[in-house]
Amino acid sequence: MIDIHSHLIPGVDDGSQSLEESLSLLKQAEQNGITELITTPHFMKNGEFRTKAPELVQRFSELKQAYKGPIKLHLGNELYIHPDLPELLEKGEVLTLAESDYILVEFPFQNYKDEYDEILYELALRYRIIIAHPERYRYVQEDPNFCLRWLNEGYYLQANQNSLFKNETKKVLVSMIEHGFVSFVASDAHNEHRPCVLSESREFLAEKFGNTIAFQLIEENPRKILDNGKTFHYQINKIKKMKRKLNLKIFYS
Repeated sequence: MIDIHSHLIPGVDDGSQSLEESLSLLKQAEQNGITELITTPHFMKNGEFRTKAPELVQRFSELKQAYKGPIKLHLGNELYIHPDLPELLEKGEVLTLAESDYILVEFPFQNYKDEYDEILYELALRYRIIIAHPERYRYVQEDPNFCLRWLNEGYYLQANQNSLFKNETKKVLVSMIEHGFVSFVASDAHNEHRPCVLSESREFLAEKFGNTIAFQLIEENPRKILDNGKTFHYQINKIKKMKRKLNLKIFYS
């Protein structure tokens, strides 16, 4: 399994706060069957977490030197939406995922501004956009078809594994997967309370949607990021109030 979203570099955001904690989370990931992992520290231009790429690369190197296990580690960022992101990426001050053309973008949890669409459009001229954990945003929980504004532009959605097991997110996320909205499931690991695991969610996905979908969301599509290749997009169906039969015909984007 490949985890494309985690916060394991110690002391740079609200994730791991020590090298020991990071190594413990990586040991947990090993035991859970994760073979490759992208650590994606937050970058918020106007927020608390603003460590830029040169320092992140140094801290990532220290983590890799300390870690002696089999998981292959990669570096990226979780980028909080901001008008300066295109310039910051161009200057190399913030990072794409594992040196690919993919970027992981996060939004406010309560309100979405139309100006964000303009920023995404500019970013999409150069990068492939992945929206981080949309099922956690209030406006998506109220109407999951809000995601169509992203999906219709060719952007991808990444869900958190623990959202499959929380009352406030499970129903909406299951419906999003049923209708072809989601391309990736990742851990978004931060600490022992938000662990670096994927096996339970893979089992849930396999039981609910079949092994093929589980494999695509947790292994095949994440591998496309590491290879900087084209990721599977699904046939997207607008979500209606009445339950619809699963229809996940696949085509290349």
